[in-house]
Amino acid sequence: MATDEHASVGDHECSEMPSMAVTFPGPFSSHDVVVNGWRVPLVRAHLVSEDRVQLVLDDRLAADFSTDEAERFVPFLADAIAVALGYPSHPTGDVEYARSPLPRPTRTMDIARVLPEDEAA
Repeated sequence: MATDEHASVGDHECSEMPSMAVTFPGPFSSHDVVVNGWRVPLVRAHLVSEDRVQLVLDDRLAADFSTDEAERFVPFLADAIAVALGYPSHPTGDVEYARSPLPRPTRTMDIARVLPEDEAA
């Protein structure tokens, strides 16, 4: 190993390095998932075999489907994701949806409670 203070990275011996906590697995190849010409957000696909596909949701959940199962399931999944993101559904034509925020529950609180005179005593 080079002893010079400014030794280059290539001048070290890997056997002297401690085991690394950070690793860089890969490369990975995946496919976009598209329904009616619109990409489905948060979903990627990996082709497992000629008639099997693995769908990965939000880089956390994965499941294998036959291509026939995926053909029936993915439009439902696309609608569910669109609704969760605040859209009425996954687009079906050339018209883009304007995002409309859905009503949300809000908590109310009393700032100060004024008691009637007979309860104040």
